[in-house]
Amino acid sequence: MLTQRHCCRQGASSEKVACKQFCELYGAPMTIGSSIGSRAALPRVSPECSALALEQLRVIVTSPDVAPGARLPTERDLSAQLGIGRRAIRRALEVLEAEGLIWRKRGAGTFAGPPQAVLPQAQGASSASPAGLLNLIEARLTLEPQLARLAALRAAPEVLPRIATCIDRIAKAEDVDSADLWDNALHREIAQATGNPLLLALFDRMNAWRHDQGLRKLRAQVRSTSGTGHAQDDHRRILAALQTGDAAAAARAMHDHLAALHSVYLTYCQEEARAHDV
Repeated sequence: MLTQRHCCRQGASSEKVACKQFCELYGAPMTIGSSIGSRAALPRVSPECSALALEQLRVIVTSPDVAPGARLPTERDLSAQLGIGRRAIRRALEVLEAEGLIWRKRGAGTFAGPPQAVLPQAQGASSASPAGLLNLIEARLTLEPQLARLAALRAAPEVLPRIATCIDRIAKAEDVDSADLWDNALHREIAQATGNPLLLALFDRMNAWRHDQGLRKLRAQVRSTSGTGHAQDDHRRILAALQTGDAAAAARAMHDHLAALHSVYLTYCQEEARAHDV
């Protein structure tokens, strides 16, 4: 990566350096045809493509690491660092503003998230709140059974022992953090076993929410109050279906595994809502 000193020698402004660091920090592809999320390659398209600009900017502003109210680089700097024309950048920003993902203030710049006046209400739906917890498990219920289905059909022989190792490490974990680490590795192995880089990219974007510190604390609180663990019987059932290549059984096992979590999370959220109504 170019240092600020090197960029300045090349005539780059400090704002461009900041833009480059911003894009690298939040995972935005730096050039046309580079990667998003899990490094799934994008097809090469024109630098004037507004759709490409929209997708790349959406990666930035929806990243869980970007706090609501964070100031975005200028259109000029985004254009230079992403390798996309300014007109395409401008059009993409207009769409993101209409979607409520960014807001602008004349003379101040462009900022991530909804306008400041509605931040408190909007933040609860995407941060470490009961609503955020339900959003995560609903997304997993939609995607991961289909990943398990494809993995049963496509998994290479060497993948299954790695999944078995993950299950074993969960059982031997000394604390919740270690168990979560290997649980995450297990589910990602299944996503990777599909052989589909776009599905893996979707999984990685969704899975980034699981790493949110606030959500991790909330999930730990749910486990402590409900007495649920990491559902090792479910994991072994999923592995058995993958070993036999039974796509329907793998999808059903994954669905049942996540549906049980959804039921626990939903009960917790309903109890929290009643407690706040009292």
